Amino acid sequence: MQTILRKGNILLKQLSTEDALMFHRLYAGAEKDSDLRGSKTPLEFTQHIISLCNQIFSIRMGDDPENIIGDCALHDWNASRREIEIGGSLLPEYWGKGIMNTAFDLLIAWAQHQYAINTILAKTEIENKNAIKFALKMGFKQIKTEGATLVLAKYLHTNIQHDF
Repeated sequence: MQTILRKGNILLKQLSTEDALMFHRLYAGAEKDSDLRGSKTPLEFTQHIISLCNQIFSIRMGDDPENIIGDCALHDWNASRREIEIGGSLLPEYWGKGIMNTAFDLLIAWAQHQYAINTILAKTEIENKNAIKFALKMGFKQIKTEGATLVLAKYLHTNIQHDF
């Protein structure tokens, strides 16, 4: 059964191969992701991305649930440290509307329930000022750099109850 998370008009739907064409289109114009896409078909690309994640969700608007406008994912789960990394992307025309904030809030709450995490990590390029500003606004703290990558962490309260 496919997991669906919702808050207000924001809908996160677990990514599946049925979403391959629309998901591939999400990255079609992204020059920086061309190496990742390579010459893969939409189905191969989607299968590859799914295989890299512990969990990945498409982001959709509740009033247009067939249209994928972004994604958010959890990966690199470390059970002994009770931490997982979060990442995502959103089409530029949806930036600045609180959509990714809501999507990350939903995904972090779900991850706390599913993985009993204490820490959520985020990584971005040092030059990506918008992503850094977003992460800091969400309560992440800069913890280190790895070459050209900035690593941020958000330390979570473990006594929060969620209904899923």
